[in-house]
Amino acid sequence: MRFKKTLYTGMALTVLAGCTDLNVPNFNDPSIEDLTGNPTATSVISAAQNLMNIARGNTSGSVMYFGVWGREAYDLRPEEPRTTTDRLIGPLDPVNGGAFWGGEYTDIKNVQVLLDALDVVEGMSDQEKEAIRGFAKTVAAEAFWTIIVAHTTFGAASDPADDPGQELAPIVSEGEIYTRIFQLLDEGQAHLQAGGSAFPFTLTSGYAGFNTPGTFIQLNRALKARYHKYRGEWQAASDALAASFVDAGAPLDLGVHHNYSTNPGDAANPFFSVASHYAHPRYRADAQLKGDGTLDDRALSNTVVQGDVFSLLGIDVTEKYSVYPAQDSPLPWILNDELILLRAESQLGLGNRGPAIADVNVVRQAYGLDPFVDPGNDNDVLTEILYNKFMSLTLRGGYTYFDARQYDRLDQLPRARADHRVFPQLPFPRNECLARDNLGTGDGEPCGTIFGS
Repeated sequence: MRFKKTLYTGMALTVLAGCTDLNVPNFNDPSIEDLTGNPTATSVISAAQNLMNIARGNTSGSVMYFGVWGREAYDLRPEEPRTTTDRLIGPLDPVNGGAFWGGEYTDIKNVQVLLDALDVVEGMSDQEKEAIRGFAKTVAAEAFWTIIVAHTTFGAASDPADDPGQELAPIVSEGEIYTRIFQLLDEGQAHLQAGGSAFPFTLTSGYAGFNTPGTFIQLNRALKARYHKYRGEWQAASDALAASFVDAGAPLDLGVHHNYSTNPGDAANPFFSVASHYAHPRYRADAQLKGDGTLDDRALSNTVVQGDVFSLLGIDVTEKYSVYPAQDSPLPWILNDELILLRAESQLGLGNRGPAIADVNVVRQAYGLDPFVDPGNDNDVLTEILYNKFMSLTLRGGYTYFDARQYDRLDQLPRARADHRVFPQLPFPRNECLARDNLGTGDGEPCGTIFGS
């Protein structure tokens, strides 16, 4: 499905675009005029269908970018060294560091257009409208989180203006963006609670078990727990987890997945068998040993040792990932595995070391490791939690990097070369800086240069 009209979002010149690459019905290819002029039930449902594509893009865009930053992986292209030099050496400026902005604000604007259309469309029940509103606001919250987790202390622009001719949306603080994120999620939950027993659009098989408004609330709460965790808001994270699908007795891969397809014209998994993608050596090197002396099951199942060493730009690698073994391998949005470890973090943050260790051991033992014994201090427990997150969440969305930054452990990330650096955040994109004359352009400012450390 594809929106056809170019709009100015209040951030940058962007195109409202979906795509036809989900293996779901195509509903007549609506244009912006279909939604803003005289929306029909068909055009609204088609736009709602596109929300799954937006959600998938929010996750997939972070996998390799922040995967490289977090030393999960390398993207070693002999014909294009910037995938290595820009991300590991830098410096970053608004020209080469302006990711995670325009596309996400386009997604947010897409949601705004859809929500406005829901207010006036005829031929749909109130429950159907509420179900779509709940799904849409959950997706918009993640788009905002994708923006702010990349730009952190610089803040970000608030909601795009309704009219492209209006004044640019203001840049607000990181805290204000998070307030907006949690507002969207809580409003989304309320809409979903009033959304009846089914969504009025077709969800892919990756949403199995969470494909009704009532069960999708658990995904909404799971995402809220993730976002509170990265704010260090332990009680709020714990409360959200209690309403999610976290379950120590359930399979670790229980959750929501973004689907890909091998059908002609559909999108294949972008991380399947990419020649330039390599595992960082530390994934196997840092893997703990099971009782029989073999590696953590995740190290063995998620990587394949290559026959020869590949070297480029002073980096030597010998393994590739097998996390996504087929063109249609799904990409996790959020799974029980992560939720159990998020609960462990939250319990540790609340001073409950015993319950935190109990959750860690659920994950450890599932992958063949012996139980972790209480070391008598919280720091070592945190290190163990982060180890398990690294092993479980590599190539899922950059969480190793986000965790290292949250806990002031960026300096512990390895450097293959003396000039390799770690960056605390991204600057604003060039177009945003050109459109505003009140943003700082000095060292470490939103429109300046970030040299890293």
